[in-house]
Amino acid sequence: MRRQPVLEKSVVARIMAALKKYPHIVVRKRHGTAMGMAGDPDLYGTINGRHFEIEVKRPDDPSSQLTELQTKRLLEWNLAGAITGVARSVDDALALLGKQHARPEELTVWLCSGCRTCRYHGVDAPARCPACGHTRFEEEKQRVD
Repeated sequence: MRRQPVLEKSVVARIMAALKKYPHIVVRKRHGTAMGMAGDPDLYGTINGRHFEIEVKRPDDPSSQLTELQTKRLLEWNLAGAITGVARSVDDALALLGKQHARPEELTVWLCSGCRTCRYHGVDAPARCPACGHTRFEEEKQRVD
């Protein structure tokens, strides 16, 4: 029985779900419309205030390559200071952004030092607490009963 190839939209969905778990990453899917720019990457967003552009391609498919226009658009974004690259998996996208794939049990619980009520689960502490605006966080100690 022949396996169906993985669809690009499935890879996009997995990458977006993984990136949305990080409190300091905002990610959006760029939909091709008449108002959009041809060749712009599939995903865009910011990590700790730095813009990124990611072109998603199907994994294990030699025919799924960047077009000349896509290469040009990635280079334009890169020259403007954005983090750019091609991702064929969640791990590829995380590597582009300097992150590694973390299992839920590896995520740290961060407590806001300002309001002391807001808690965040993530590999890194967020840049700012949305409740009080405080910028310092401490690792919350886990109680062992």
